Amino acid sequence: MNHQDTHRALHEMFNERRLDEIDHHVGPEFAYIDHPHRHTLHTLAEFKAWLGEWIAGFSNARVIGASYVGGPNFSVAYFHGRGENDGPLGDHPATGRPMDMPFCETLRYDQHGRVIGGEVYYDRMTMLMQLGLVARRAAERGG
Repeated sequence: MNHQDTHRALHEMFNERRLDEIDHHVGPEFAYIDHPHRHTLHTLAEFKAWLGEWIAGFSNARVIGASYVGGPNFSVAYFHGRGENDGPLGDHPATGRPMDMPFCETLRYDQHGRVIGGEVYYDRMTMLMQLGLVARRAAERGG
């Protein structure tokens, strides 16, 4: 399996809520950065809890329309995250509104093809506006 295939398989596991199967694709050292939240997850357990928070906030969340590229020790995925906010999102109760926005995720691999880290980029302000948690005018003013 090449790195793009591994990345695709991990997204399928998320879409199908088979999070326990992720363990087989991750190396003993792991770090993942959620850039919009400025938060680093240092273990696989923290990463799976983070995925669980997305699922709790968007029970039908899915990775869709993904394209993958890879190299000798990395892969990059460009995709849309889509779902309805039907559960809590941090301190915010469910809004019942949809989220649909682009994401870019990179993964790094060890010499055995196991994921040892990654990063995700997305526009948090767009998500908050789509969910009605911030007004467009406030976002345009920068606050």
